[in-house]
Amino acid sequence: MLIEALGIPHHIHIINSTSNETWFHSVNPYKMVPAIEDLETLEPDKNQRLNIFDSSSCLAYLAEKYDTDGLYRGKNLCERTTIMNWLMSYTAGLGATGKIWLLMKAPKPVPIGESLSVLVKYICTEYDFLESRLNEPGQLYVALADRPTIADFAIFPLANEKIAASADLDFNQWPSLKAWSEQMGAFKPVARALHRVSRFGLSLEELAQLDG
Repeated sequence: MLIEALGIPHHIHIINSTSNETWFHSVNPYKMVPAIEDLETLEPDKNQRLNIFDSSSCLAYLAEKYDTDGLYRGKNLCERTTIMNWLMSYTAGLGATGKIWLLMKAPKPVPIGESLSVLVKYICTEYDFLESRLNEPGQLYVALADRPTIADFAIFPLANEKIAASADLDFNQWPSLKAWSEQMGAFKPVARALHRVSRFGLSLEELAQLDG
């Protein structure tokens, strides 16, 4: 989303298997996507490409390097601190819980008991926090009141009607959060990013069918 918003030049490589594509382990030792390998920036004294992993770290890095006007990372210390508050809260809260929930949803060879329902309760709690924030007077977005930031970009994939429905949650329980998610989905850079992601890994035939 930030790449689209800032027009950042890039190349995308689809990882079919983070386990089998062992070269990727040097990019992200946790063997998870997303990750970035920067061809322009070298690690100090190592003459090696700089690797960035974890979605929040990727957002912060790209914003630091390319968002020279501070539109998405914050224009001053106060804005940047507020943005980082919400970005880090997401990383430790909804981001971590949602990631585990998505992993646990996949078929497992052993029973997982009430694990999914417990995780969904935590997701609801995170939605409550966001709903409360967006209910503050004039608060159109999560971090800053007047415009989306990297915090909004981070939160949106795990706070929208589609993901809520997949957890059997009625997103109407959080009307302000739902309105925010619809606004984010309509934001042109986000819409472009979603369109691109929907086409990742598809064959030419599948793309032709998708395009009608």
